[in-house]
Amino acid sequence: MVFWNGTDIGLAVIGGALIGIATSLHYVVKGRVTGFSGILYSIATYDLPSFFWKVSLMMGVIMASSIFYLAFGTEKAIIDGGTHAYDDLSVLTQIGWGGAIVAGFCVGFGTKMGNGCTSGHGVCGLPRLAPRSIVAVCCFMGMGMLTASIKENFIPLEHPEPIDYDHEACAITTLVLSFVIILVMAGFQFVKKRELMLDLAIATVVGFIFGLGLAISGMVKRSKIIGFLAINERWDPTLIFVMVTPVVINFFAFRAKEKPYLNKKYEIPTNNVIDWKLVCGAMIFGFGWGVGGFCPGPAFALFPQFTVHINVLFMLTLVMGQLSANYFVKWVDERKKYDQIKPQPEQQSKEQQQKDQIPDISKQQLAETPSDRKNDAPDNTAKIN
Repeated sequence: MVFWNGTDIGLAVIGGALIGIATSLHYVVKGRVTGFSGILYSIATYDLPSFFWKVSLMMGVIMASSIFYLAFGTEKAIIDGGTHAYDDLSVLTQIGWGGAIVAGFCVGFGTKMGNGCTSGHGVCGLPRLAPRSIVAVCCFMGMGMLTASIKENFIPLEHPEPIDYDHEACAITTLVLSFVIILVMAGFQFVKKRELMLDLAIATVVGFIFGLGLAISGMVKRSKIIGFLAINERWDPTLIFVMVTPVVINFFAFRAKEKPYLNKKYEIPTNNVIDWKLVCGAMIFGFGWGVGGFCPGPAFALFPQFTVHINVLFMLTLVMGQLSANYFVKWVDERKKYDQIKPQPEQQSKEQQQKDQIPDISKQQLAETPSDRKNDAPDNTAKIN
């Protein structure tokens, strides 16, 4: 049996369209791919000069979600006939303490090793028909559905009590903080490199539209994501429409111009190699996605509906997973270079054989006495007749 709610499907198309508009705007104007896992890693590692506009983009997402949460919360539907705009806190905390840690680390490790998540590979990679993105999406979708199906159907769910607090006050706080942080980023950008102020403004708008898309489409609801990933009698196909709609929009928008309006060229990944890092990374991400139900973008959008499970444990371990993957990949690459430089056993044996065939001249010369060397020397003395 399939759980089909026509109103939710319509909202998924509208929200997906907003996600498509946001990512197309960013691509056509600045030539950038909007990948939230990469943006989060750049923020965590203080990657200049993109740090300021990337923080502003994330704050735009939080600002939009905060406004939406204040308007609807967990008790109202966006449109009559649809499900509630946000899940009850008990649905979020079903991830459990251990689940939040495992899911966060795997999502971070996998997205860093595989260079992308649902936004980078899915929303922005599939429209470009990028081979790496096609493989990655197949891998993390398959693993996510397998993991969620096993977890939801065979493993008892945890039901920890959510921490009680004033939800409206929390949403107001995140709204105000996100706005203040954007102003602070603008101030720093103005002092350091004011010509990039437009980048910051564009990123804020992109993040705000993207955040609205996440909220309207239901991507901020763990029940919707797990409902799609877990195959059972209540399977929910809503996520298909959230993914397909922006992919279709971006397929045409990404081909509209030969170069972006405000950049010399498109800043798209040039690596087309499908290797073990891509496949393993996507699989690890899919496992974490199936356990937790969240990837970086929606997790950020849930700051207004604050929970320790998602906004502390999941987010912290996600960053730890990204940093760990970065060190792991560097270590593997260094080992690979070392193995290429290091002589192989067969080569070493051949070199040893060649060395053994060369006479040891130095020892032979040492064994000779001075008189032997004198007798062996040619007699260059002129004969007197």
